[in-house]
Amino acid sequence: MINSVNSNPTALSGQRTLNSTQQAQERQIEQLASGKRVNRAADDPAASAIIEQFAAQIVGSNQAARNLNDGISLAQTAEGALSTVTDNTQRIRELAVQAGNSTLSSSDRAAIQGEVDALSQASNSTLRNANFNGQPLFQGNQLSIQAGPSANPSDRISLSLGNLSASAAEGGLNSSNGRIDLSSESSASSALEQIDADLSRLNEQRASLGALNSRFEASIANLQSGAENLSAARSRIADTDYAATASRLAQERIRNEAGLAVQTQANASPRQVLSLLRS
Repeated sequence: MINSVNSNPTALSGQRTLNSTQQAQERQIEQLASGKRVNRAADDPAASAIIEQFAAQIVGSNQAARNLNDGISLAQTAEGALSTVTDNTQRIRELAVQAGNSTLSSSDRAAIQGEVDALSQASNSTLRNANFNGQPLFQGNQLSIQAGPSANPSDRISLSLGNLSASAAEGGLNSSNGRIDLSSESSASSALEQIDADLSRLNEQRASLGALNSRFEASIANLQSGAENLSAARSRIADTDYAATASRLAQERIRNEAGLAVQTQANASPRQVLSLLRS
């Protein structure tokens, strides 16, 4: 090896190595302190992009699950309203059967008709006023829920509970506009068919709500499972492996100490040349 006082390539190389090991130590200390292997995109550009994609999917899945919980609350609100209307309709049917009795007086029939009208109006009011967060439930509105983290149509659930608050003549349930007439035995018999049709429609709607509620619950479970898997995958990519990082840090410290020793020797080389010249 040539000794020179004008240049010292060994010292320059050693300094470069020291800078590299010190930067590596700083990265590993940061990883240990933050718990994150990737603290900025420059640490690992490809991993950083994957981590952000996973993060977006996780956040989207969690929000979609909250949306579906709102959907469950909506279905429960609708079911509560339909339960009330079903109870009223069952009572109306009972009164219609009673009105088929020829032994009733005109005052008896008037009392029965008054109760039926009151129950019909109460049911109509329940259906017209039923809403979830200001959204009418039984007035033919088309509702939709973002049920997944993507913009795919499959991640949206659309539903309509029909226009049950319309009058019977308009295809809705019996209301004051579609009055149930129990003024005679024959009209009471005709009313039973009408009431049974209403009960059948109510039961179908409640069954649909039950199926919708089950669908929401299954979708929530699927989203939660997917978010858990994504979180685990993201953790494997993003989080610090403490054992491996601590081991690398120890190695870099040894390299740094060795580099300092070599650097000391390299810096001493020009002084050795000057010492030879003086002697």
